[in-house]
Amino acid sequence: MANYRSTDWFGKRDKMGFIYRSWMKNQGMPEDMFDGRPVIGICNTWSELTPATPTCAILPKV
Repeated sequence: MANYRSTDWFGKRDKMGFIYRSWMKNQGMPEDMFDGRPVIGICNTWSELTPATPTCAILPKV
């Protein structure tokens, strides 16, 4: 089985693993999110204050 970075973060059974999991649970993530599958996050950096990335505003609409 592949060693995913998210497993390194959320799969730990120490204090730091607890902190990572509790922060994500506090944001509304379900318990089964931490069962070893990869956790994928998508970030959009578009902002009206920084017009250097106009294509990022179009992508969510597609």
